[in-house]
Amino acid sequence: MDKNFPILESFYKLDPPSRPLFGSGGPLAIDLFAGAGGISLGLVNAGFDVIFASDISTSCAATYTRNFPGIEFHCGDIRELQGRAILHRFCLARGELDLLIGGPPCQGFSILGQRKLSDPRNHLFAEFLRVVGEVLPKVVVIENVPGLATMHKGILLQQIGGCFRDLGYTAECAELLAAQYGVPQMRWRMFFVAVRSDIGRRARFPTPSHGNAGIGDLVPNRTITSHESAGFLTVRDAIGDLPPVRSGEVEVYYDRPPQGPFQRAMRKHSRNVVYNHYAPKLSSVNLARIQCLRPGDDWRDLPQHLLPAGMQRALRKDHTRRFRRMTWDGIARSIITRFRDPKSGEYIHPDQARTISIREASRIQSFPDWFIVKGTYTDQYDQVGNAVPPLLAKAVATEIRNLLAGGEAEVAVKSRYKIPA
Repeated sequence: MDKNFPILESFYKLDPPSRPLFGSGGPLAIDLFAGAGGISLGLVNAGFDVIFASDISTSCAATYTRNFPGIEFHCGDIRELQGRAILHRFCLARGELDLLIGGPPCQGFSILGQRKLSDPRNHLFAEFLRVVGEVLPKVVVIENVPGLATMHKGILLQQIGGCFRDLGYTAECAELLAAQYGVPQMRWRMFFVAVRSDIGRRARFPTPSHGNAGIGDLVPNRTITSHESAGFLTVRDAIGDLPPVRSGEVEVYYDRPPQGPFQRAMRKHSRNVVYNHYAPKLSSVNLARIQCLRPGDDWRDLPQHLLPAGMQRALRKDHTRRFRRMTWDGIARSIITRFRDPKSGEYIHPDQARTISIREASRIQSFPDWFIVKGTYTDQYDQVGNAVPPLLAKAVATEIRNLLAGGEAEVAVKSRYKIPA
């Protein structure tokens, strides 16, 4: 599946939603646990009419309503939502909604956390499925971290599959790598696609557009060859046109033209202003550490006296991405909420004495520059780090729209995980 054709700027296009959005004629969607709006942005650009979104975070609500003024947003606990009331609000009968999508918080499942089945955040899955039963949409999509598939020997995966069957759906799951869909980072996410049985079609997933591997060929924590990753967007492709900025400061204007289709698409509608280009303020010792690092260096290249006390006795094979400086020709690692902290991973700018800015992290997540993140800086780190990359959401949504239109699936899915029968 060698891909030698050029990827055009139109592929990366993520335009603001038209106003008014409701009534545009596209299939109808509801986005729960919407966060800053990464999924909604992908849905809108795949032709969906997003009629309702919800999240409990007030900072996410501020960001969402700023960027999607035409979509009704509910800021509150999902336990307060009643599916019948939502349907009544939009004059829909049970079963008429085309798509219900959401990403219940993943902290309870992530391999970075303690992965406790009793974590109260895990029970939000049950609330999401309750709304599914009340609304009975044609298709349901759940996005989360791959770690939930192995949690407690797959019990959670079995429970999710059983709930879908009880509700009258046939579900499948797959790990998707964001870099295979034009997102400039190595970010794996788990997607469940459940189709109501009377629709008569199987769940499916989008064909990768970048690189030379299929769905499931690439998995976390294994070496990816240069052939497999050929065509993935690099750090330079993602942020090479953004202006220099010092630690603790903000820059608001571009100082160079965009290079390449991704940068041109990201800068469309931005009116020559760079929003959220704030570089986190770092301590003097962290700045000293960063100044010792060349591109590709990490904590093992720091002088002993500059190492944190807890790392001075660490094995050389441990913590291999802490304090790592990015390289322009490398592919960014998955953006997390702690990207401001150099010891959290590979988040040091390739040639400036700082970690990446909020705008740079947003670009790596594939948020276009017109998209403004609201709230305190801490709020912004959380929203960007927790977001679903809009380009990945757009790819999934485009495939769901094709499914709803009756088209045939184009690609077989290889997955390490299967929902138990």
